[in-house]
Amino acid sequence: MPNFIALTSAGIEPLLATELESLGATDVHHKLQSVYFTATFEVAQSICLWSRLATRILRYVTEIKGSDKDDIYNGVLGFDWHPYFTKSRSFSVEFVGTDKSIRNTQFGALIVKDAIVDNLREESGKRPDIDKENPDIRIQARMFKGKCKIYVDFSGPSLHQRGFRTEQGAAPLKEHLAAAIIKRSGWDEKSPFVDMFSGSGTLLIEAAGMHMKRAPGLNKRSFPFVKHPEFSVFKYEALRDEVIAQEVPASTTFIGYEISKYVVDKAMLNVENAGLEDVITIAQQDASKAMVSKSLEPGWIVSNPPYGERLGESIVLLSLFKRLGLNLKQNYENWHVSLLSSQPMLIKLLRLQKSKEFKLKNGQIDTVLTNYVLTPQQCELSESAKNGKYYLSKDGQAFEGRLDKNLKRLTKWAKKEDVTCYRIYDADIPEYNVAVDYYDGKIVVYEYQAPKTVNAVLAETRLLDVLSILQQKFNLDENTFALKVRKSQKGKDQYEKEDSKFHRFTVNEFNAQFYVNIHDYLDTGLFLDHRSTRKEFASWCNDKTVLNLFCYTGSVSVHAALGGAKSVTSVDMSNTYLDWCEDNFRLNRIDTKSHFFQRADCLDWLTKCHDKFDLVFLDPPSFSNSKKMDRTWDVQRDHVEIIKLVKDRLNDGGELLFSNNLRNFKLDVAAIEELGFAIKDMTKQTLPEDFQRNSKIHQCWKLSLK
Repeated sequence: MPNFIALTSAGIEPLLATELESLGATDVHHKLQSVYFTATFEVAQSICLWSRLATRILRYVTEIKGSDKDDIYNGVLGFDWHPYFTKSRSFSVEFVGTDKSIRNTQFGALIVKDAIVDNLREESGKRPDIDKENPDIRIQARMFKGKCKIYVDFSGPSLHQRGFRTEQGAAPLKEHLAAAIIKRSGWDEKSPFVDMFSGSGTLLIEAAGMHMKRAPGLNKRSFPFVKHPEFSVFKYEALRDEVIAQEVPASTTFIGYEISKYVVDKAMLNVENAGLEDVITIAQQDASKAMVSKSLEPGWIVSNPPYGERLGESIVLLSLFKRLGLNLKQNYENWHVSLLSSQPMLIKLLRLQKSKEFKLKNGQIDTVLTNYVLTPQQCELSESAKNGKYYLSKDGQAFEGRLDKNLKRLTKWAKKEDVTCYRIYDADIPEYNVAVDYYDGKIVVYEYQAPKTVNAVLAETRLLDVLSILQQKFNLDENTFALKVRKSQKGKDQYEKEDSKFHRFTVNEFNAQFYVNIHDYLDTGLFLDHRSTRKEFASWCNDKTVLNLFCYTGSVSVHAALGGAKSVTSVDMSNTYLDWCEDNFRLNRIDTKSHFFQRADCLDWLTKCHDKFDLVFLDPPSFSNSKKMDRTWDVQRDHVEIIKLVKDRLNDGGELLFSNNLRNFKLDVAAIEELGFAIKDMTKQTLPEDFQRNSKIHQCWKLSLK
């Protein structure tokens, strides 16, 4: 009997092997994304009609020992291709795998194509046509471990395409994966079937097809096996009649819910195209509120809920999963539940004990299907849980309590000072090692990289508690929330761009306004810990000429100008930040004609500048090896050098405010005094109200020329 290979997605192979055996295949064994089997020609046709889990069936024709180009050419040339071309005029070749002599698949395909053309030309004197788009027959060569196996396509375009889908959502679930999810859920194909997140209706349609014993391949217009030499139209028509006769009417309930009316309409169109409008109902409803009739006997809930690739991208889902868990416990006792997600941590918010889980691939995304049985014990709820007040880790309540305490104190202070952006939590509790910044209703969470001694799952659970509490407290969505990880940059500039979003908005700080951006960069455009430093420096600026080095987005420059400075010169290497700086000037209605914006390496600029200034603000990065610089910068190593250069740019009696954020920084007092500066430590004086618990957030000195 002929040998075949059935292709599928990772994680589905064992299910497909079982399915093939049930359909009459023998010698079945599976490998990664493939299952090998033996079957008669008629059984293989039946598999194409019935298989829900395969994406493609290929028929083995020959094996070539050897993997160099001559071996493959001669092996293909020596096979009798004539029977396959008695009903075919055109073909195409696919090549899978590479070797030392065949380093790309296009070259491999060309060798096979040339050998087939030469074979047929010698046999019949005619050259077949090459058609890559719609050939009569597709040939695939698969090279692995010194051998090259040649197959001909038996099933055609992917079998997951059932022929009913008109439109799909942003994250479509392929039908063969939907079938695998249903199989792994343990559904008995008899009990009621509910999908809380129906999307395009794929799970519902697939489940209904299983229940009604409707072969998924019946809608296929044609299969390539009709061009194979053994094909008999009479036998195939008899097979189709036999398959059609096996269908039974629906005898259970199929219900879907979807929050979007637009998506519901598209899903119902797919249902109608599948001829199941009398079997499946889909209603517009939030999954966390969806309820079936109490008279419906318990069945299965099988769903593919939305999930972000990172927790920071799925902040809205935190509330959804909490509410979904509450809904399941209150209204679906004794039901089975199966949920697919790429974020197992989100699933934890359901607060359900899983019974089984399976790893599957949804396209390129690694996912886990988690199964639950909603026993009466599973559905027990405390009073706090009913109100959404529950935590995943034992210290979650302590975090929320500290956050509430901080907010009560800081909200009053911020209103009095006319400050709309401030830190509301700064690793106050050791177990919750994050910083939380408030930007006029928007939230930025900085997750400090956990030490290797901390269990990664525990750290992620605590972070989920933090995000869940914040989402509920501030009603956050993807536009009002950002999650960032503070870690060693390993040589990269600390202002490296993170993504391609661009959402700027304004915040207030004392008498100034600033543009901030919580999404695009690791930092937001405004260093909150320097708020008091900016205010102090601005109080010195009236009628002075001011230089702001490493100006970033110009917040100090704006405060200086608003403080009455004659002129402010802002220097930074980044055009982006200098443009941002000018935008901040315009936002505060400051005439930019009397102020200057210089793109330059600050060290290089100081050596070439001939202007003098009354005041200089110097807050350099701790370290930088930017490609825009001719050298590296280290604040501990280089601070005396740059202060010496600054001294040459100061007028008599000039002053320098020098600060930095390097925790273990040591000011070279002797060298600074030798330059002629009087030193005054301003660290405590410039520590903002919202950073009081962390006195080492920065260090600051006022250096005055004697």
